[in-house]
Amino acid sequence: MPAASQSIYASTPFKFIVDSNPYYIRTKLVSRHSPPLDRMINCQMTGAQNGFAVLEEVNEGALERFIEKWAYKGYYYTAADFELKASGPPSPVSFSEKECEKTDDLLAEPEPLMEQPTGKSRQELKADFIYREHTVRREIPSTRANRGANKDYTEVFLSHARLYVFADKYDIQPLKTLALEELHDTLATYILYRGRTGDILVLLRYVYANTGQSARGGEGLRMLLRDYLGYEMSDLMKDGQFKVLMLERGTTVLHSFTA
Repeated sequence: MPAASQSIYASTPFKFIVDSNPYYIRTKLVSRHSPPLDRMINCQMTGAQNGFAVLEEVNEGALERFIEKWAYKGYYYTAADFELKASGPPSPVSFSEKECEKTDDLLAEPEPLMEQPTGKSRQELKADFIYREHTVRREIPSTRANRGANKDYTEVFLSHARLYVFADKYDIQPLKTLALEELHDTLATYILYRGRTGDILVLLRYVYANTGQSARGGEGLRMLLRDYLGYEMSDLMKDGQFKVLMLERGTTVLHSFTA
C-alpha cells in the first residue's frame, strides 16, 4: 500500500452528524477532498475538538455516497429505480423538511431563468445534449435506459442532483463534475414515457429550490436542465402538473423556456 494511503487509513476517524445520525470518515481523507470540511474538522469549535461536527441542510444519501464510496474509490452508486405495480404517477417526493421549505423560494423567484437556445430544431437540440463531452465520467459504462412507464426514476435523478448540491457546498469539484455528468448520462438515455413526466417535475423542483443563478456552481445544474427541457418541452407541457409549475405564483419558468 502506498505511503499516502497508509497515512490516510492511519488517521483518526471523524464523525459527521446529519439529522441525528452519525457518519464516520478518516480525517485525512476529508482534508484531501474538501477544504471547507477540512477547516470544519480543524477549527476550534467545541464539537470539532471532540471529534464530531453537525452538518446542516445536507441530504443523508448524498453524504453516504461521498463517505462510503466516492471518497475512497472515485465513483458512487446511483439510487435504484422504483418499479411500480402498474403504470402511474411518481411516488410521493422524498424531500427532507428543509428541502421542502426551500420550494417557496423557488416559486417566488423573481429573476428569469436562462433562455432556451434558439435557431435549432428539436432533433438538433437533442443531439447536442446527448453527445455532450464528459471530462470525468469516461471510464464508467453508460447508464441503462429505462424500459417501461412503470419505472419511477425520481430517486435516480435526485441522487445525482443532491450529490451535486453537496459537492458544490463543500467545494468537492471532481465529485461535483461527476454528479453532473452522471445526471446528464441518465437524462440522455431516459425515455420520457407518458405518465412519467412527474419524475422530471420533481427533479426540476429540487434543482431550482436548491440552486440559484447567483449561487456558486448552481448554473451548471440549471444549464443542464435548460438544455434537456429545450428539446423535451413540447412533451412535458402535455402534463397538467408541469403546466402548473410553469405558471404558479407568477414564476417566469415558462417564459424563459419558450422565449
